[in-house]
Amino acid sequence: MRTAGHPGPLRTRLLRLVASWIGVGIGIPLILRAELGASPFDVLNTGVAEATGWSFGIAFVVNSIVFFAAGRLLGASLGPACLAGTVVIGPLVDVVLGWIPETELLMVRVPMFVAGILVIAVAICLVIPTELGPGPTEVLMLGLVARGMDVVPARWISDGLPVVVGAVLGGSVGVGTAVWVVCMAPMVRWGLHRMGYAPPRVLTADI
Repeated sequence: MRTAGHPGPLRTRLLRLVASWIGVGIGIPLILRAELGASPFDVLNTGVAEATGWSFGIAFVVNSIVFFAAGRLLGASLGPACLAGTVVIGPLVDVVLGWIPETELLMVRVPMFVAGILVIAVAICLVIPTELGPGPTEVLMLGLVARGMDVVPARWISDGLPVVVGAVLGGSVGVGTAVWVVCMAPMVRWGLHRMGYAPPRVLTADI
């Protein structure tokens, strides 16, 4: 048994889900074009691909399954959007990348990176309360929260773990990666609090 969340009406949840997909589809290209450091999960994906010889896509799928499974074992719920989001966001990222020109100007790349981080933080805070299925690092974070951890340290672990493992395996790390790990956690906690949402926790009697 778990403490109940407050997902709200299905129509509102679906609208927030779509908005979160659009946000990630915009935020990821901004970060990629900024070239200041990959997101934590992409550090892991590039590291696994480098170490195994797998394609980035295969590494992404395998790593996602591992994170989904770990989060589920800890007590997080999976939803249909866990898979659907990957199918939708991938092509959207490709489209938006075609709209954003490459630049070597740091004065342009830094604001692009900051905008990307902020947009993705909003997207994360929109999708989690829907309880329809967030991304891999969100599921792991929610699993840790379900076991009694606060959102901030849970997010630091769910972002920091793929960075450490990915870096050891040869993944792409930059200063932006560190900024993401440090800043995303408090932004997510603040955003969920503003939305009046508390992630479900596993009750002590059921552990």
